[in-house]
Amino acid sequence: MKATALAHSNTALIKYLGKKDEQLIIPMNNSISITIDALSTITTVEFSPQYTEDVFILNDKKATGQAYQRVVKHLDLLRQEAQRKLKAKVVSKNNFPTAMGLASSASGFAALTVAVCAALGLKKTPQELSMLSRQGSGSSCRSIFGGFVEWVKDDGTGKSYAIQLADEDWWDLRDIVLILEEKEQRQYSTREAMRLSMKTSPFFAARLAATESNLDKMRRAIKKRDFTLLGTVAEHDCLLMHAVALTSNPWQLFWTSATVKMMKLVPQLREKGLPCYFTIDSGANMHLLTLPEHQESILAELEKHHFIKKIVCAR
Repeated sequence: MKATALAHSNTALIKYLGKKDEQLIIPMNNSISITIDALSTITTVEFSPQYTEDVFILNDKKATGQAYQRVVKHLDLLRQEAQRKLKAKVVSKNNFPTAMGLASSASGFAALTVAVCAALGLKKTPQELSMLSRQGSGSSCRSIFGGFVEWVKDDGTGKSYAIQLADEDWWDLRDIVLILEEKEQRQYSTREAMRLSMKTSPFFAARLAATESNLDKMRRAIKKRDFTLLGTVAEHDCLLMHAVALTSNPWQLFWTSATVKMMKLVPQLREKGLPCYFTIDSGANMHLLTLPEHQESILAELEKHHFIKKIVCAR
């Protein structure tokens, strides 16, 4: 029994921060993202009696430790769903840096969930796939869909899943992914950092209180294709999340000097008549959102700055 699946990463426009339920990964707030085509994970899963234990190969290296345990735990969940006990070999490859704030776990667990369900013959709707994927990596539930996606924290019946707000053809936004660091710099994993923030930051509650208003604004921006509103809200929500991280105990700084340089450059680009807005997840790298008609001019400006190691254009 073997299947292969491809899933794309997503860029969180309104981020999820904190969990109501650590085991089931039920978030404290809804979140909204855009699925991007240029960053992806391809995963092949094979179940066979020949395997006496689960094997996980990530980017051509045999995984061990926490990365391996997370995959095995997710395999166990899906095996239980299918009432099967066979061990599996999982071969997964990202076309972008792992553990650098580019949502590799989102595309990774989405691809894993879809591939395992296909291999085991589990017929699931996209919403059901999102609920299963969520239990491996919260943000991965959004990568089940393309376009603009909202992760619903609780629909009133205790269920938490992703829904598509608008498909891939609704609005041609561009996400210029700026690789500013290519080696892992983080002291904590995203999960550990989130747990610390929720427990220790005095700003966590304030950020959570601001989220409902930002979600409403973001839905309106997507519906009306209002880029200025979308960008302003995404940038603000990003800074709120990092303010929480900075005020945690111990404090967490995901940025490098290159990140800060780029943050300062973005308003300068806007002053030059080039509309663009940044968002940064739990890493040093940046997503720069813009419209297609401005992409080339922005790229020309970015090429002047040698602290940017790599530029990936996505949509």
